[in-house]
Amino acid sequence: MDNAFLRTLACPHDHTALRPKDGALECELAHSFAFEQGVPVFTAQPRREPVPLNMPPMPPVLPVQRQKPSAQTPAIDAFVNDWIVNTNGNLYWRARGRLTRYPIPQWPFGAGNGKTLLDIGCSWGRWSIAAARAGFQPIGLDVHIDALAAAGRVSQQLGADCHFACTGVEKLPIASRSIDCVFSYSVLQHIDKTKVRCAFREFARVLKPGGVCMIQLPNAIGPLSLAQQLRRGFREARPGSFEMRYWSRAEMRRAFKDAGLAGIRIRSDGFFSQNPQLADLDLLSLPGKLLVLVSYAGRKAADALPILARLADSLWIEARAPGMKA
Repeated sequence: MDNAFLRTLACPHDHTALRPKDGALECELAHSFAFEQGVPVFTAQPRREPVPLNMPPMPPVLPVQRQKPSAQTPAIDAFVNDWIVNTNGNLYWRARGRLTRYPIPQWPFGAGNGKTLLDIGCSWGRWSIAAARAGFQPIGLDVHIDALAAAGRVSQQLGADCHFACTGVEKLPIASRSIDCVFSYSVLQHIDKTKVRCAFREFARVLKPGGVCMIQLPNAIGPLSLAQQLRRGFREARPGSFEMRYWSRAEMRRAFKDAGLAGIRIRSDGFFSQNPQLADLDLLSLPGKLLVLVSYAGRKAADALPILARLADSLWIEARAPGMKA
């Protein structure tokens, strides 16, 4: 195991340092954590789901993908091809089983300059890889062990220096004050809000003084958000389900403040979608392309006129740990 990665890890129960022992990791108080598929596991209930159970089997792969892989057209990992809708959203139905490239998003927050980044809910690693390409040292965390195994394969295939660990969000296996940046995209809205608030406190714990937290959440009063809430009668998401949790801006600010984070800023990510990626236009249907272009135009308009961000469906929340800048 990479020494820098090992030094960043810590026991999720007592936050003491870990050391390798008998093919596992052990903390100073003798809590032991095994490896599975090459990934250290820090949760008693890792998710094991190699194929998505919420949709029919993946369609046959197009013949173009059976050609000999090259550096320009690498063979697409089967997990990514199968899970693309669950990880990237409904705009990607056309691409499921038919990917000709990995949909790695454009990193939206500038150069990393070697800073350590925690990618919460990383799945197969698309944002971890994007962060690595931007100069960060990413550590991807997820509860889905099969997704993390895919993340290891894909990051190695693409030459991205990333590390991964299996954990929930309420108790992170990360040393206190060891992380420059905590990042999460299109993940926390699928988790009960009480657990997310615990996660925010963990983010504050692991960040270095002045370290930054960049989290995407759905805006409760965005037009798509309102339409989706209307469809389910404006009831709350069922506990433990994958259903969307919608956050008001006031809720976001209060939750980050209660976690001990400061300097809270909220701005738009997109309109009429929770996952609009301009870099993926070639993978989308014509309606999907148009939606993403409209979303991008709305985001640019909101950058110029910030009051419009109040109506964005997808929001970025940025906050900092108290102390000097990391």
